[in-house]
Amino acid sequence: MREHVRKVGGNCRICGAAIDYTIPYFKAGTREPNPEAFVADHIVPLEKGGRHDISNAQAAHWRCNSTKRARIHAPIVRRSGSLD
Repeated sequence: MREHVRKVGGNCRICGAAIDYTIPYFKAGTREPNPEAFVADHIVPLEKGGRHDISNAQAAHWRCNSTKRARIHAPIVRRSGSLD
């Protein structure tokens, strides 16, 4: 699923900003996720009955997906780029 979403590409479907698909998931030398890294977000979270397949996947930044958590809709994104 992740590779399919990567091939489709595009901006983050949560905040709308461009995603740099070359950024590694973990920060260099750590096991800490990079906030700008690409993740495949479940549009309808698994906890809410969403399916784990490509029809329920979209590209997102790690930070945006982390803020969305298990909600169907992400918090409002301000023009400054910060998430509420």
